[in-house]
Amino acid sequence: MLVLLFSQQMLSAQEIVIANWYNDKSGAVVMSFDDWLEGHEKIVVPELIKRNLPATFFVSIQNAKWRRTSYEVMREAQAHGCEIANHTMTHPSLPTLSHAAAKIEIDDARQTIIDSVPSAQCLTFAYPMGTKNPEIIAMVQRQHIGARSVALIDERNITYDFASDSSDYFKIGTVRVWHIVSLEKVVQWLDYTAKGGGLLTFMLHSVYNENIEKGWDAMPQEYICAMMDTLKSRQDILWVCTFAAAMKYHQEKKQTEIKLIKEKKGVRTFALQSPLDATIYNQELTLKMAKTANTTKIKQGFRNVDFQYSADGKWILFNVLPGSGNFTIDSN
Repeated sequence: MLVLLFSQQMLSAQEIVIANWYNDKSGAVVMSFDDWLEGHEKIVVPELIKRNLPATFFVSIQNAKWRRTSYEVMREAQAHGCEIANHTMTHPSLPTLSHAAAKIEIDDARQTIIDSVPSAQCLTFAYPMGTKNPEIIAMVQRQHIGARSVALIDERNITYDFASDSSDYFKIGTVRVWHIVSLEKVVQWLDYTAKGGGLLTFMLHSVYNENIEKGWDAMPQEYICAMMDTLKSRQDILWVCTFAAAMKYHQEKKQTEIKLIKEKKGVRTFALQSPLDATIYNQELTLKMAKTANTTKIKQGFRNVDFQYSADGKWILFNVLPGSGNFTIDSN
């Protein structure tokens, strides 16, 4: 009898799986802008807000201090779904510094962002010039959940299993976008991501127009706007998100188990079990349940959870938040 009951519980739990990406999208895409330059403040942030698109800004504090409005615009960007993240105080090559100096560059920049943009968790990092070594990676890992390098990823190998262990989240590759990269190439990258099911990050630097001068890897405003529109048009198949959101989701999915803990009169109660700190790993997970004719209500705690059907009609999709209690499925 006990064996039969256990088998029934396992079968019920296996009816529900965690989608690879939020809202069951085929892949995840991040626009990341490095350094915090004038064009980010005056062009990129307003254009992102206009399109309701997120992006990650890896901020070098020395650049932010040059303009009086920097932190005000950062707060606005964060409030509209963007991420303000860590790119050190002065953009040095960290492996060339002493341990103490590198620690100051990393920790002081993070604290400055948290103090200046109160809603920012500042959980991700980009290595200045991409330079790193095991000591620097370990230093970054203390207070961050992921880091982006400048290493070019293989466009034909953007797969979901890009992190075999925790250190791999601190060596994330990227695609450098500058004046020789056509929009057609961007579309090709997006197609590879949808096919491979992995994570694609774009690394961008300066954006200019007739009033803002060119900087490193300069891109005209028209190009950036067209790129944003291209990503917007792919949101039905790709999750356009911040770097932190992608890092959270991938790690949560990897370490979370769904367990049936009770079934009574057509109501099943499930637990999300994870060793991760729910105050940090607070990205909703999308669950996929085999479609049934009788599902009438899904709740997490006292909150009703909306659900929808997948495009192929085989799955019920709904989002739950790790660390927010058990969820129930009422099939009456």
